[in-house]
Amino acid sequence: MAERNLDAELGRLREDLNQLKADLAELKRAVAEAGRAEVEGVKARLEEETRKLLAELEDAAQRLRERAQVIREEVEERPLVALAAAFGLGLLVGKLFERR
Repeated sequence: MAERNLDAELGRLREDLNQLKADLAELKRAVAEAGRAEVEGVKARLEEETRKLLAELEDAAQRLRERAQVIREEVEERPLVALAAAFGLGLLVGKLFERR
């Protein structure tokens, strides 16, 4: 009789262990799925931010090209003023570096 009780108890323990294995497998799957969903969300946000940054960079580059064109036109219209300004700026930078 004691052996029967022991066999029954072992049977229940095996069932409990099998259920525990199944629960752990389900938990592992759920955690992996949640992790994938989080990674996909982060990836989508990063892609959106990258698109925004690229658009801002393109806008800045366009403004820089426009400003460079304006400067070119001003230099062509008044080359002596541009030369004097460049010379003055060179002297100023030279003095700043001379103090170091």
